[in-house]
Amino acid sequence: MEVLPMRSLRPLALAALCALAAPALAADPGAEAARAYALDTSASTAAVQAGQPGKLVVVIRPTAPGWHVHPQAPLKIRFEAPPVLKLEKSELGRRDAVDAKADAPRFEAPFVASAAGVQEAKANVDFFICSDQACVKQTRTVPIPVTVR
Repeated sequence: MEVLPMRSLRPLALAALCALAAPALAADPGAEAARAYALDTSASTAAVQAGQPGKLVVVIRPTAPGWHVHPQAPLKIRFEAPPVLKLEKSELGRRDAVDAKADAPRFEAPFVASAAGVQEAKANVDFFICSDQACVKQTRTVPIPVTVR
């Protein structure tokens, strides 16, 4: 029986560990989750007359098969807007969804525009996107441009 010196075993042990870790590294649930949805603001009011109402809208739309917005996990949307866009409510939660049972939850924040100009609101979205293998918290900020005439 031949005995290998300890320094000869180190490369073999390292190679074995790398081989075992490779599948875990290949399937990164965080990266996969980040590509599994889109934040859609296209239904927001893009242009409005001063003194008139409008809406900031965010839809969390799963785009990859097998992924969904977790129906019971915490979900929060915080809108930031310049003072020219007077928001009716700046923080929304799950109960504020237009349809609480929708696969793509939609949130609306009414506002009244007070002065002309190009404005930029932001939606800070915090939620969990899940599949059968993972549930990953997502925190994203999306701009919403509004032109007030």
